[in-house]
Amino acid sequence: MQRTFRSAIILALATLVWAQPFIALAQQSRSPAPVQRYNRIARGANIDEWHRRLFDPDPAVRLEAVDSLGKDGTEQSVKPLLDATADADARVRMRAIDYLGAIGSPLATQVLTQYLFLRQTDEKAAQRILVALGRIRDPHAVKPVADFATKTQNEQLRCGAIYALGEIGGMDAMKAVKPFADQTSDEPAHRVATDAIHKINTRLAAADNAQPTLLELEKRFAPPQPPGNR
Repeated sequence: MQRTFRSAIILALATLVWAQPFIALAQQSRSPAPVQRYNRIARGANIDEWHRRLFDPDPAVRLEAVDSLGKDGTEQSVKPLLDATADADARVRMRAIDYLGAIGSPLATQVLTQYLFLRQTDEKAAQRILVALGRIRDPHAVKPVADFATKTQNEQLRCGAIYALGEIGGMDAMKAVKPFADQTSDEPAHRVATDAIHKINTRLAAADNAQPTLLELEKRFAPPQPPGNR
């Protein structure tokens, strides 16, 4: 019993160490810090106007436009924000990625997963992309994220990809994570994968419990009975 409890504590601490950068990023990106407002940016500008300002030569203006699009938070903002992920300024790129995760639209999945495999995508950008994909929770991201976890030579990013799969959830994510959980227990990926599987199982169980039973559905949709037949 003590050994089991001790093992659980060790696993939790190890998972925290390797997944902490991604947990911290996820918490930060839930409400990206607002940038300073510039007087030359008219308040209340529409999405098309903000989109045009993404091509302004001043990176401060482009950052302002990204912030406005992100705060709009609608799917109409997704395409301009995707354009901003290719900006020359790292601050603009990172902020756009954070907002795409916060908006949570699957429209961003394909572009974000493609960025994972580009040589010019550095570690910080990859971390933010994985956090965003975990927040979007699009099942279509499972395969590319799992492929990235397998191919990357960066152990921190491998753990981040496994963490993202745990956030996405579902049976496909469970299958993708399992090979990492089957590794030796001293591997960092094993520890994060074990935690991800527990998270997925918990979410699946909660979803099953939330589903009405067949009997409940029959009662809910049964036609009303005449008083004499009850």
